[in-house]
Amino acid sequence: MANVENKNLHEGHRQRVKERFLKHGLESFSDIQFLETLLFYAVPKKDTNETAHLLLNAFGSLKKVFEASYEELTKIKGIGENAASLIVFFRMGAKRYLQIAYSESVEEKYDTPDKLKEYCKRLFLNEKREMIYVLALDCDLAITAKEALNTGDPDSVYLSYRRITEFIHKSNTSRIVLTHNHPNGAELVSRNDVETTRNVAELLDQLAVELVDHIVVGKNGEATSMKEEDIASDVWRMFRAYQFQ
Repeated sequence: MANVENKNLHEGHRQRVKERFLKHGLESFSDIQFLETLLFYAVPKKDTNETAHLLLNAFGSLKKVFEASYEELTKIKGIGENAASLIVFFRMGAKRYLQIAYSESVEEKYDTPDKLKEYCKRLFLNEKREMIYVLALDCDLAITAKEALNTGDPDSVYLSYRRITEFIHKSNTSRIVLTHNHPNGAELVSRNDVETTRNVAELLDQLAVELVDHIVVGKNGEATSMKEEDIASDVWRMFRAYQFQ
């Protein structure tokens, strides 16, 4: 009898929380209550308030909870495969929304280093893997397409020149921007970054495609424009690329 009463009380609590959210939104929710409610959808029959407390105690803040990896999350008592997947999925969904919202709210022309850097910083928001993207630009310097070329460990990413060529043909572009991140380091440009830029520049020169810039984003969210800083200056002299104002 006691188990039935506890079950009814538990189900009633979840319904009240959902009604509160629909009526008042998240503004009245604490971080604990936010996590507790989110976990309703992955943990159907248990009290998720205790699990929410364990998550915040383990990682220190709501931000850190959503930055945690799947493996880190599953080490927390009460967080199984479904709950860990939901939290990671929520983070990735929020990242996608921010990228879309930002791209629709800013000027379409990426005609200064600052505009390109802001775009790239959002592209790598909370990204723990090292990745390289190539961006296609039209004659007005609007971004018309993007593609992740490769992912790798935090020390090195293998860059496929074949995929760059395929992307150029597929997007029908004559201008591209390279951008990659240093998830465990600063936005400082490494020797490998310079060598990669020169190799790509040689390929693009053969294809009559301009390399507009190479943006490097660090784990702190800051970004460096290799063209703006005149790093690998021989590369930028190679092209008749747009001169940033």
